[in-house]
Amino acid sequence: MSRPTDRHAGAGVLALIVRVLETFSSVVLALMMLLTFIDVVGRYILGAPIFGASEMISVMLALVIFSGLGIANARDKHIVVELIDARVRALSPRVYDIAVQGLSLFVMCLIVWVLFEAALHAAEVNSRTIVLEWPLSWVFGIVVALAALSVVCQVLGLMTGTGRQSDHLEDV
Repeated sequence: MSRPTDRHAGAGVLALIVRVLETFSSVVLALMMLLTFIDVVGRYILGAPIFGASEMISVMLALVIFSGLGIANARDKHIVVELIDARVRALSPRVYDIAVQGLSLFVMCLIVWVLFEAALHAAEVNSRTIVLEWPLSWVFGIVVALAALSVVCQVLGLMTGTGRQSDHLEDV
């Protein structure tokens, strides 16, 4: 069992990571909206779209999704489909929590592993984006780092009980 000081330190680290992820995803989302706006104005009013805008927006979307995943994992605020949820929870709430969190952690680790392998493969074959010719290994690498950070957030959230027992991270 963790000591109260360990739990407090973990909650502080988690709050810092969440703040960084929120700031990062906010900036990327704002840039994505600005780029989309300028591209649409350029395309339909000036007849001069931004070269590679859709590819840049696709990369930014991946960054926003995976940075947001870390925030969702920290707060344990995922979308839940309750098809069999109530029946299983009624049998044993503790077993239910362990099974759900364990499966979630396993799936997140699997996502990180698959993305990491994709990044390595992209680096080996020097794969690039189609229009802008950005190295895909860098794009995958950043996404892998964000996915791994979401696993860290999930583990810290479980260790500190922050995401499930209180919502004070939303106030940070």
